[in-house]
Amino acid sequence: MPYPNDAAAWQNFYVMMGSANAALTGLVFVALSIHLRAVLEHPLLKPRAVIALTVLATQIVMAAIVLTPQSPTLMGIEIFALNASFLVVELRQRRSIAINQASLISFLIRLLYLYSAISLFLGVGGGFYVLAFVIVVTLGRTMASCWALLTALE
Repeated sequence: MPYPNDAAAWQNFYVMMGSANAALTGLVFVALSIHLRAVLEHPLLKPRAVIALTVLATQIVMAAIVLTPQSPTLMGIEIFALNASFLVVELRQRRSIAINQASLISFLIRLLYLYSAISLFLGVGGGFYVLAFVIVVTLGRTMASCWALLTALE
């Protein structure tokens, strides 16, 4: 792993991922706007929509953090704070405390984000490799979640 903490080596990847997430965010936002009343009135779809849009926005902000000229230490702090904030939003949107497969996967994904942030902060471990892996996993999972959300509206 020759570039675990070198942001310059990862620039194209984060430009691509930020752009993909921005495009998906726009599409989901428009689709949800078309069905806004149904989403707002449904007790399960509203929190799902909030979480989906929050995940996508978080991914865009994360790409911006990596593309901003700064030290890996500062990136690690920012990525840690962003993901800690996301955990608060996710916990507030949950309907129950019950642990199921989906909530466990979400929690494991957040742990990977926090690990990558700590890795960047300390300059050891997988750094951007771990962050790239978890961003790709999150994008795929969010696309599946958005599809389920939008098909539930029909």
